[in-house]
Amino acid sequence: MKFTLLALLLLSLNVAAREYNAEEGKYKSRFGNEYEYDLSKPSDQIRYETDTRAQMRDELDVDPRREIERDLGQHGGGKVKRRY
Repeated sequence: MKFTLLALLLLSLNVAAREYNAEEGKYKSRFGNEYEYDLSKPSDQIRYETDTRAQMRDELDVDPRREIERDLGQHGGGKVKRRY
């Protein structure tokens, strides 16, 4: 029961924290990082797979918060802006 409540709480935080700016075409994580792609969307996954520049930006990014974002279920790709 406790696990289920905790999972639901984390899921609700994850959904509430996501922000997709359709006008600019950017995905913003709860940590304030902006990405070109929201990798929870199949269409963005396909576009990201063919965008070598976005993949390179992610490979070169050393921000430890990315791992925390992934653990929280936030999967942005092609980081374009860092929050400090």
